[in-house]
Amino acid sequence: MPATLNGRPFYTTHAIGDYAIQFVDEMTQSNDPFLLYVAFNAPHYPLQAPEEAVKKYDGLYNKGWDQLRKERHARQIESGLLPAKWKLSPRPEHVPAWDSLSVEEQEWEASRMEVFAAMVDVLDQNVGRLVAHLKAKGEFENTLFLFCSDNGACPFERTRGRNLKPWDPKSYWTYDASWAHAGNTPFRLYKQNQHEGGISSPLIVHWPAGLKTESGSITDQPGHLIDLMATFIDVGNADYPEQIGNRTIDPLQGKSLMPILLGEQREPHDELYFHFSSDRALRQGDWKLVSAKLGRWELYNMKDDRTELNDLSKVHPERVEQMATEWFRMAEEVDRLKGKQLAPVGTKIKSLDFRKDTSNQLKTKN
Repeated sequence: MPATLNGRPFYTTHAIGDYAIQFVDEMTQSNDPFLLYVAFNAPHYPLQAPEEAVKKYDGLYNKGWDQLRKERHARQIESGLLPAKWKLSPRPEHVPAWDSLSVEEQEWEASRMEVFAAMVDVLDQNVGRLVAHLKAKGEFENTLFLFCSDNGACPFERTRGRNLKPWDPKSYWTYDASWAHAGNTPFRLYKQNQHEGGISSPLIVHWPAGLKTESGSITDQPGHLIDLMATFIDVGNADYPEQIGNRTIDPLQGKSLMPILLGEQREPHDELYFHFSSDRALRQGDWKLVSAKLGRWELYNMKDDRTELNDLSKVHPERVEQMATEWFRMAEEVDRLKGKQLAPVGTKIKSLDFRKDTSNQLKTKN
């Protein structure tokens, strides 16, 4: 028999919403500032959602990923989210054209994204429940919301139980690189990669009593998740400790987002360092150095080419060398990497290929 919680079938997103509301009740019993970290696991795989939520999106993705990317990119430009000069990255070789699929495969692929959409919908409903509760408590106006997705869309095909419905607890659906490429519109590559498709995360900020920016405005000032701790300390008038007990605390690396929230120009980071497994990147100002799976360093100007289509590494080899040296310094001295994690990059670009199986196959090209 399926588990139940609060009189309804158990679904993790609902449970997280329930506990978030409970924690608000506990924290608002005093006048102290409170911090609530609501870590929804949705819409991470496995793709599972209540039946009524999934059926709400029946047929919505029948047009496929190619058309979806074009439409999303057009809306991004029209809304002002992206400048038109950032071109839409092309469909990579390992993603088949939607029109090349059989009708049966198109139906299967579309059904996967219907479940993903349902998961986002239910998550949104639970954020709405939390907002309504904060309003009822009189805390809404002076609560700073930072709503952030994590890494880029995931390309791994790990579906088990394709014959099972996504509201069956025994099901385990995922989507693969094809939908992940659409999910990362207009960027290249995916979760775990340090190209923009893997590290560009949307952040929505809401704070009626504190924000000084125009409603609906968009900032182009770069920020990083490490800035959240510094922001919380700033907003809460707290102190960051140098030591707790016998343990020395690493220096705070982030910079408060408050100047941006107040409509000001923030002093930017000198550099931002990125690393996951054998994927690497370093950003200095508008310049970004990046390597995928120990492939050779690529260099991009983020101001002109944030979709990373015009590699300038051969035009500015001295900058590549300088930034690569700094990446290794930070990797060793700050990230404390050792051994194989400090291996040099290769001489060719490596690209992911998911066409044959579910492992991270690699192809190389000059």
